[in-house]
Amino acid sequence: MTDKQSVVTLAVFTEDMLAQMLAEALESAGIHCEIEGGVTSGFRAEAPTVVKVIIHRTDQEKAQVIFEEWEHAGDSIDWDEVDLGEMEDGTS
Repeated sequence: MTDKQSVVTLAVFTEDMLAQMLAEALESAGIHCEIEGGVTSGFRAEAPTVVKVIIHRTDQEKAQVIFEEWEHAGDSIDWDEVDLGEMEDGTS
């Protein structure tokens, strides 16, 4: 992805982990992407850093759909129905 005109920023995060998770979702859908700025995201100084997920412009429409699905993936979970097991001290 060296030609800057052929790529676009799909998403911007302040945490590398979120960018990595989105990148995995995109890659599993066959969309090549790169993460820019991940090395410094854990470093806190005066100005926060950003982590960008970069994709090919030709993949933008499909990638946007994947991103929106990924972003709302947890919305449909009814946490009242999820069995989280017992705490180590024996309480539930």
